Amino acid sequence: MAAIVYPIYAVAHITLLVWGLRQWRQSRTLALGLILLLIAGLVYDTTLTSIGRFFGEGTLLQTLNLPRFIFHVLVTPGLLLVGLEMARRTGFVWAGKKWVTAVSRLITLLLIITGFALEIVGLELVPQLYGGTLRYVDAAPKPPVASIVAVLFLLVVSFLILRKTGWKWLFVGTMVMFLGGAVPQSQVGPIVASGAEIIFLASLLATQQWLAGQLPAYHPTPVSVR
Repeated sequence: MAAIVYPIYAVAHITLLVWGLRQWRQSRTLALGLILLLIAGLVYDTTLTSIGRFFGEGTLLQTLNLPRFIFHVLVTPGLLLVGLEMARRTGFVWAGKKWVTAVSRLITLLLIITGFALEIVGLELVPQLYGGTLRYVDAAPKPPVASIVAVLFLLVVSFLILRKTGWKWLFVGTMVMFLGGAVPQSQVGPIVASGAEIIFLASLLATQQWLAGQLPAYHPTPVSVR
């Protein structure tokens, strides 16, 4: 099944990348740039998973899989900055304070360093056959600390945005990512989490377009949370 589903996932991510690049032509923000980097990494991830079986086990496929882990560690913590920018653009005063920005950047940096220490240093890649796909995975998987922290932060931000403006799609997409990521891959494999990522990224792009005033339901109101 995965051999059929992952090419569909790859096409979905490519479609999201095209959508994001069209937005980039109109509005070049830090948040959108980070989202595009994340999507690009997942285009690589899902495409490689789709075609890995054609390479077969060996050094080449193992080497091609290494950037998946490095990219994840480098880019995923940036979702903290994405959430902060979205909160600021929605009108939350606290999100625009210099000390909040400084702390968020520091936490992002610490998550990157922690990610390298936990997930990259000592990384041992072993082949994994799953549903007709072949890829290399960590022989001893570690908890994705950066992903957990970033998604929880976005969950809070999306809930605040929902309460303030009525825009629900960021909260829905983030909740899907949170629940999809919680499904144990040891039992169902990565296919559920990978599908949740598509919905999550679509919600991020939709929110970016909404913030740019290209989608309805954005009606700024006095901020009550500071």
